[in-house]
Amino acid sequence: MYKKNFNRNFQPPYKKNIPRKNQYINAHEVQVITNGGENLGIKKREEALKMAEQEELDLIEINPNAKPPICKIMDYSKYMYDKKKKQKKSKGKSKDQKELRFSPVIEQHDIDVRVSRAEKFLSKGHNVKLTIFRKGRQTHEQAMNIMKKLLEIFEEYSTIEDSPKQEGRKLYITLKAEKKEKKEMKEESGGEENEQDIAELQKEKILEKIKEKRKKQKK
Repeated sequence: MYKKNFNRNFQPPYKKNIPRKNQYINAHEVQVITNGGENLGIKKREEALKMAEQEELDLIEINPNAKPPICKIMDYSKYMYDKKKKQKKSKGKSKDQKELRFSPVIEQHDIDVRVSRAEKFLSKGHNVKLTIFRKGRQTHEQAMNIMKKLLEIFEEYSTIEDSPKQEGRKLYITLKAEKKEKKEMKEESGGEENEQDIAELQKEKILEKIKEKRKKQKK
């Protein structure tokens, strides 16, 4: 079990992987999540600190990249204990990255075959790298046209790169095995996974969108 942290004014030197807490939070305003998961909206930092103090808990900055940062009222020691536990589980469940290669002059049938394989890999938790390799006189514009088609098909998925990257004659982008709706749900809840909500995402609706786009492209 985790150990109770009785000294709420102490925090080790700030590191990227250690969330700020209490007076170490720099933002003047924060979005507050209660210990029970209720979103109280944007509050002044001082007001949020008082709320945490009244409950004899900590104010923890769980999403510093949000504007304003998302903070949760809970016990800091318990938060770190649960976080480490999740990290160990995620390491054990990590999947290999898969790569699918395309040509700038690839036929639609071959695109459909590779897209189907990519969807299966993603559904099994693998990240998928989509690579377009140019040969001879094949142009960058041709490669970009194929990449745009692929990005439209997989627009429901998050990507590791912000935009397609080029290395020599290769153009690539890596899809995460995580749909955008799932990612947004995590951010709204302050980065805490709500497995029940995630399980209830409209998977069928997303698949229908992908199928409709593929039909349009065939036409």
